[in-house]
Amino acid sequence: MIILSSISPSLKVGLQFLGMWPGNSYSVINWLSFMLSLLIIQYFQYMYIFDHLKINEVSNLLDGLIAALDYSLTIFKLTSLWIHRRTFHKILAAMDNDWRECINIDKHLHEMITKANMSHFICNILLSFTAIAGILYLLSGYVIHFVFSTENYNDTLRQFPLKVQFPFETQQSPIFEVLVATIFVHAMLHSCTVAVLNGLILTLVLHLSGQIDIMCYKFRNISKNTLHKSSVFLFGMLIERHNKIVLFSKNIETLFSFIALMQVIWNTLVICCLGFVIIISIHNETGIIVLIKTVGAYLAIMIEAFVICFAGEYLSLKSKSIAGAIYETLWYDMPSHQSKIIVLVIMRSQKRLTITAGKMIDMSFETFTSIMKASVSYVSVLYAMY
Repeated sequence: MIILSSISPSLKVGLQFLGMWPGNSYSVINWLSFMLSLLIIQYFQYMYIFDHLKINEVSNLLDGLIAALDYSLTIFKLTSLWIHRRTFHKILAAMDNDWRECINIDKHLHEMITKANMSHFICNILLSFTAIAGILYLLSGYVIHFVFSTENYNDTLRQFPLKVQFPFETQQSPIFEVLVATIFVHAMLHSCTVAVLNGLILTLVLHLSGQIDIMCYKFRNISKNTLHKSSVFLFGMLIERHNKIVLFSKNIETLFSFIALMQVIWNTLVICCLGFVIIISIHNETGIIVLIKTVGAYLAIMIEAFVICFAGEYLSLKSKSIAGAIYETLWYDMPSHQSKIIVLVIMRSQKRLTITAGKMIDMSFETFTSIMKASVSYVSVLYAMY
């Protein structure tokens, strides 16, 4: 089956569930209901954190804080996406238009299908890995109690998949079982939401990179038409395509700028907490199981930070290729009025397309390295104090 969309089926289902897909009659209800459920879980998470705000319970405190911060970050992301949903709908409309334009040109269609296959594969990998990491994190507490339970083990030791504290009695059956199932399902939905948002930014960047590759291909073959009258019309089409690429990049920046800023701050804190838990778990009796649980969560959060930094780096590198492709044309053999157009396009393409964190920091491999360095520094300070 030929793929004719950059959005994978799994990503589309996720966006429909979150109420972000255009044309969905229940989008507002979907978004409000999921946001309300996130806020309810958040309330009980922070109740647990405030109740265990003691130095002798630092392990439980950090374990609860990690999940609470991750939930808070997801709330910020979904709120930002909802505020900029019109921009997102414009992006989807532009993507559909790009596919319609390339459907009858084999070279362009091949390039778009290649990028679409790549984005579909990455989205499926992200969903699979995040689901596995979520299951390991949520069920590891029960494994610990199963392995290290004593003969006098009783209902008071029963725990929920997440560190939450309810203002009512929860240990009696069937209330406990219902709450466990509800929290587990909701936490898995939250994990899949994180994967959907990560897959979305990569999908948009890969689609844009496909358009950049098509533009570069056209510029490299423009010399064949320089002596024909149609070359002026061709230049106009290429400039229009370049304008669309710049506008598409600005819309991505608008959509993810605040998300990137919050992710830099939140991921630094979460990675710091996870690193500290990994260090102190080595000296505990249940260290091996806690280590497996924490390492899985650590990798998931690190991938979440890496994805948006990779997207920004990849977009910047692709934008540089436009100037290179234009310079490779035989501009020195063109008439003066055409070569002047080429110079203007080169000057404009020298301004990199990128994704920034709050329009302050470019998302790149350098930013990812800074996040990891800052996290390690904070972990060393916390461990020295502990």
